[in-house]
Amino acid sequence: MGEAEGWRAVTIRRIAAEIDYSAPVIYQHFPSKDSVLRTLLEQGNGELAERMRHAAAGGPVAQGPYLASAAYVEFARTRPGLHQLMSGAPGADVDATARRAAAAEVIAFTRELISAWAEETSADPGSVEDACDLLWGTLLGLASIGSIEDIGFDRALRLTRQAVTALLGYWSSPAAPSAGHPQTIEEKT
Repeated sequence: MGEAEGWRAVTIRRIAAEIDYSAPVIYQHFPSKDSVLRTLLEQGNGELAERMRHAAAGGPVAQGPYLASAAYVEFARTRPGLHQLMSGAPGADVDATARRAAAAEVIAFTRELISAWAEETSADPGSVEDACDLLWGTLLGLASIGSIEDIGFDRALRLTRQAVTALLGYWSSPAAPSAGHPQTIEEKT
């Protein structure tokens, strides 16, 4: 229902009608629409984490960020409505803090992935937390543009490889600033 009609269309009464139960029966398991959406967030992030882990396990550590990133974009292609919910689509009235909490497993895996890559390649991404958020934000954007028809997911996957190459190259560069604030134009001159 959420994928087909948007997340605003999801109500306890509609869920009950779709599965031939009464609303009070649904309320026994889910006290509100918010609890339904939070459960979907947790399940979706669990599935995403598993796909990313499985993809990264299929190759060398140095390729892990590429493989996991491609798995993220493929997840958005194959589960578009769920990905929209996870990324805060309109009508998915779940606040950002709850979405981030539901993504804890994906975030933890991404941190492990970046740490393992850095150790394997002797790179220094500075703050692994910042590197994780930067990769996560990049993938979110690429998955979002993949859903645009004239761009599409095939192109988004090619762009994902380029973006991950750029990030890893930056983190591998001796000129990359370590943890702390990024340089501004004024600081560079």
